[in-house]
Amino acid sequence: MQGKQVGKGRTAEVWEHGEGRIIKLYNGDIPEPYVEREYLVSKYVFEQGLCTPEPLELVGIDGRKGIVFQQIQGRSLLGMISGQPWQLGKYAKQMARLHNNLHQLEGTEDFGRQKAELRKSIIAAPMLTMEEKSAVLDHLEGLPEGNKLCHGDFHPDNVLINEQAWIIDWMTGIMGNPAGDAARSVLLFSMGAMPPGASQLAKFVIGFMRQRLTKGYIREYLALSGQSYAAIDSWILPVAAARLVEGVPVQEKEQLVREIRKRLSKSSAI
Repeated sequence: MQGKQVGKGRTAEVWEHGEGRIIKLYNGDIPEPYVEREYLVSKYVFEQGLCTPEPLELVGIDGRKGIVFQQIQGRSLLGMISGQPWQLGKYAKQMARLHNNLHQLEGTEDFGRQKAELRKSIIAAPMLTMEEKSAVLDHLEGLPEGNKLCHGDFHPDNVLINEQAWIIDWMTGIMGNPAGDAARSVLLFSMGAMPPGASQLAKFVIGFMRQRLTKGYIREYLALSGQSYAAIDSWILPVAAARLVEGVPVQEKEQLVREIRKRLSKSSAI
């Protein structure tokens, strides 16, 4: 195998790979085009001057695809928040600044289109009736296209901090509307299953921190981007429905479904 394992996620493991390099080695069930897309988007973003690890090469090891990256020695922003929760407001603003900065870049057709990807996921989403999917798709159809670079999964664990802030994990990078990308982040910040066996106190603290992170991020992002809250909020419905195809805990999917049905109910009452 490689050197020391330095990370593991739902789609890949990260290993040391020689001096100053790491390899992101994908699970065998990840289709090759997804890996190639991450390499393509990462390369484009790096060349545009955004602070992201340089992608060095696509490789195959033991039947698995991987990308060799420049190694960044740093701590995730999630780790920083956990270690210094009193600094939450500062970190929320930093997230918003980073996100707004990347949204200044143009995307390219090679990345795919945000609305087309959302549409595919909504059609495949479990736990929704055909009528509900149809209503969500109708809502999505009315939302504006965009041509900006979108991360697609922008949250504190995808930001590494040392002397500067590095954005990582471009597997879901795409061309689209920044409001939709911001809506995805709002959903990730504010909603999620609580850790198994968490006490009432722990649930309260986690809930409070999520609320503060979400509010701080939204306030700063709106100020920087000139977007309206309504523009971002209008994307929550399709983004929540699309998230149902992901490997998130059942409890979180149930939360998403409740949010989707609440919004559909409101829209049909208007």
